[in-house]
Amino acid sequence: MADSPFPGYIEAAKTGALRVRMDPQGFVEIDRACQELIDQLTGARADARELGEQTQWGLGEDNPRLSSAAELVRLFREKGFGGPNNAYDTLNEYLAVAEEIRAMFKAISDAYQRTDSEFAAKMRELRV
Repeated sequence: MADSPFPGYIEAAKTGALRVRMDPQGFVEIDRACQELIDQLTGARADARELGEQTQWGLGEDNPRLSSAAELVRLFREKGFGGPNNAYDTLNEYLAVAEEIRAMFKAISDAYQRTDSEFAAKMRELRV
């Protein structure tokens, strides 16, 4: 496995030697990718909640002789929504991170647009 370049980048950033090219198209693409991820996570979160609220699974859970079927359904429901370490809550955490990343890049883009007229003009052009 190759060595990570990040320690060198971090040190260069600390000393002011790191150069980053700010590409308006990159900001547009990051925003779009974040929104797509947010949409997908929102859909998956809704699916997880639906699974947690589903009453009939067709596994024989209503048959008193199949107690393991009822237990399995309970476990599935708890994993979907409401139980410990469930999918709904985990997806909520991922969604919060995706929204924070999107907000961070928007703040960076907004700051560049306020201070760099060429960058701002290119952003306006890309958003049309």
